[in-house]
Formats: sequence, structure tokens, C-alpha cells
Amino acid sequence: MSGGGFEVHPPLIRAAGRGVTDVAKRFTGELEAFEARMQGYGEPWGADDIGSLIGIAYTEVANYIFDCVGMAADEFTAAGADIAGMADSYERVDEDGAGAMRSLAGGLG
Repeated sequence: MSGGGFEVHPPLIRAAGRGVTDVAKRFTGELEAFEARMQGYGEPWGADDIGSLIGIAYTEVANYIFDCVGMAADEFTAAGADIAGMADSYERVDEDGAGAMRSLAGGLG
């Protein structure tokens, strides 16, 4: 597809969308593995008063960070789908425009 000053290649855009989605999936897998490894350490801070306070703070902060990073990964996954959808939209607009031109040409004789 080409036009006034730029060209769009939907297959390349679609491939980029798949690439972003693939990276997001790998990132999510790495995040889950890291979270599991951190949970595997148990509670090394102990059960005394100071250890309990450290444990509470650590757990709250770690959960918050894992949630935030997980949401970011979800956003990247959605962005990949949106990019692929943009490629579909470009193709649909191009096909609709070509169809309209064919129809006009047929009407002119």
C-alpha cells in the first residue's frame, strides 16, 4: 500500500505485533519463574519481632512489584494484539478503497 509520502506493509506490521506478543509471553514466563524462585526461599527473616516486621514489609513490596510488572506484561501482550489489528485495518481500508475504485471504474464504462 502506498500513498502521499509513506508506505505501509501490513505483513511487516503484523509480524511486529506477533513479535511484541511473543516477547511479552516470554517475559511473563520469566517473571513467573522468578516469583517461584523467590517463594522457594521461604521466610529467611525469622519469626522474632524484627524478622516479622521485615517479612510483612517484604511480602507487601514484593507482591506490589510482581503485580505491577505482571500488569506491564499484560499491556505488552495487548499492544502486540493491537499492532496486529492495525495491520488488519490497513489491509481492510486498502481493499475497500480498491473495491470502490473498481466500482467507479465499472460505472464509467
